[in-house]
Amino acid sequence: MSVRFCWIGGLACITVQAAVADAQPAEPAKPISPVEFVELPALGQPALSPDGEKMILIRSEVNWKKNRYDQQFQMVDVETGKIRDMPQWRGFDADRDEGVWTPDSAGFITTLRRKKAERDQAYYYDIASGDLTKLTDHPSSVSQVQMMPAGGSFFFLARRHDPDAEEREKWDIKPYDVSTPRELWFQDLTETKAQPVLAGNYSVRDYSVAQDGSSIIHIRRPEGAGYASQHNEIWLHRLADGTDIRLTNNDYQEASPSLSPDNQKFAYIATVNEKGEGYYEDNLFIQDVGSSEPRLMMPNTALEVVDFAWDQSGEDIFLLGNSGVRTQLYRLTIESGKLEQLTSGDHVVRSWHFDRKNGTHTAKLVHANSPGDISVKRGPDESFRQVTREFDTLGERFKLPRQTVFSYEGRDGTSLEGLLVYPVNQEPGGRFPLVTITHGGPRSSSQFGSWNMSRYISVLAGQGYGVFLPNHRGGTGYGDAFMRDMVGEYFNNAHLDVLDGIDALVEQGLADPDRLVKMGWSAGGHMTNKLITFTDRFKAASSGAGVSDWVSLYGESDVRHNRTPWFGGSPWEEEAPLESYTRQSLLKDAWKVKTPTLFFNGGRDVRVPPTQEIMMYRGVRAAGTPTELYLAPGEPHNYRKPKHQLFKMNKELAWYAKYVTGVGYEPVLPDVDIKEDGKPVDDVPEISEEPTESAVPQKQTSGG
Repeated sequence: MSVRFCWIGGLACITVQAAVADAQPAEPAKPISPVEFVELPALGQPALSPDGEKMILIRSEVNWKKNRYDQQFQMVDVETGKIRDMPQWRGFDADRDEGVWTPDSAGFITTLRRKKAERDQAYYYDIASGDLTKLTDHPSSVSQVQMMPAGGSFFFLARRHDPDAEEREKWDIKPYDVSTPRELWFQDLTETKAQPVLAGNYSVRDYSVAQDGSSIIHIRRPEGAGYASQHNEIWLHRLADGTDIRLTNNDYQEASPSLSPDNQKFAYIATVNEKGEGYYEDNLFIQDVGSSEPRLMMPNTALEVVDFAWDQSGEDIFLLGNSGVRTQLYRLTIESGKLEQLTSGDHVVRSWHFDRKNGTHTAKLVHANSPGDISVKRGPDESFRQVTREFDTLGERFKLPRQTVFSYEGRDGTSLEGLLVYPVNQEPGGRFPLVTITHGGPRSSSQFGSWNMSRYISVLAGQGYGVFLPNHRGGTGYGDAFMRDMVGEYFNNAHLDVLDGIDALVEQGLADPDRLVKMGWSAGGHMTNKLITFTDRFKAASSGAGVSDWVSLYGESDVRHNRTPWFGGSPWEEEAPLESYTRQSLLKDAWKVKTPTLFFNGGRDVRVPPTQEIMMYRGVRAAGTPTELYLAPGEPHNYRKPKHQLFKMNKELAWYAKYVTGVGYEPVLPDVDIKEDGKPVDDVPEISEEPTESAVPQKQTSGG
């Protein structure tokens, strides 16, 4: 007899099924392999219909033959969880953008690109008829569609189009570090052409439409070389008369501006304190329209504000807050400043959205046993109810590792924590080989779940490794003082925090001190490069997109502003703090490295360009230490092609097996005709042949 839990109409139920005499026994769960890890689907961009009955989301799954992730819209009945696959829409690329419902819940708008076309355009899908209708014919790609509340029209962003540019580009060389401005356009469904709304000597970086459709709050950034997120300013555009009102005038790096329901206030996220001083946690600010005085909310709360939304009344704000290893949903009462936690548990709330009209939250809940199914929460007193069941049987198919919070004390008495992931077949009382993975950012934190491809902790645990993910100083979720520990000295306490956590695991009889591995990507790669020059206790290491020389990184990278506080100034200003840059750089210490180390980078990475790992690799090789470097062709700051993700996993697992466990490892490959693309550095094209452009995330506080 088998017992299963289920949901019917939102209510819990139990079904009992008698055993069949000739039924085949279920295959026992096994550790997940690298191929199976890459093949796990992903759910994202959930959007609830205005009537609250349906939800559309995007399901992604690997396509090995085409070396990409295919995306498909799915429609879910919110009450029953029944899923309906949407048409594949042949003739279009596999990428899908978020769907935006029309107010009548009859269909949604999304952007699609026809194969071999150069531009994304807006399309409307009618649910009843199944018809797909093209809505725009813009000369540049359409993105970030938002409906007018009453329906019948929508806004979108698009790059400025110069009809003469195509001819000029045959003869011109584009200026470096200068992008084409984004403009805001309006499309009436009864008209054939869109109309410009916001265009000038600036770029519209983000926007939202007021609840009553009367105005648009948006971020403007001047265009030209040298302008970055610290030059963001919030503006209000009134649609009735076309007037523009500047709402902020500062260096706050504002993000996610949103008007209150009565249009009298606006809120935004900025990385400053109440005095406007930079390099603080992502904080929430509220300001009266027409006032120059912002109010910092929760000034004494150790919480990184990830996202927020006004409630129906405008008296409260819902927000996602990162408290270190978890991200939870909270309610903030504006007048009193009272903060109420609405969710609890060892999970991370992601892809969250609050629908003000029907008072419903949608979110993806990620935890140790699930990359994230979609749940809904209706009403103030209800909890999240799971709607999709994509990952319900994941724990039956695979042996998934146990994840726990590991608390310890730094050498200076600071309380620290991280995640400890146990090997799936760990014998009681035995020590295990330990892989320590430090997070990127560095303004981020390691959290429950960690299903991203650069970490693959469930695969490592299946291979017999324990995994330690420390939240060292310099990361987020633990307050301003904790995060600002890197101001003036990047490697102040961060690397010591990592080592102290490893020592605590050794002292507790968990980690084997003779079988230690260090790995990480971006800021995690910086930390790896630091530790292999600081100690020889690691038997193997892997550094992805890590720094070796801070001066060249500062000059080459697409972001600089948030790195400046680490050194006390830029390397080219008068009386530049060059000694600080040199002292903190790692290349000068490469001669010390005795740890066999792999290096990885994306061939088109502009956040941490490949020159950083090339220099570090050459320094380690000159020291006579085993090392290899792999540059993935065409990849940006993070590997996006499944073939490259799998290659990195297999290469690292073989490297660790060779130098740490002594147990042989054979690369795991999919059962399709595919060619490995990872090549040693001596076989890849010169870096000068790689394109330099890259999409830059709006939030520039992460990425090393």
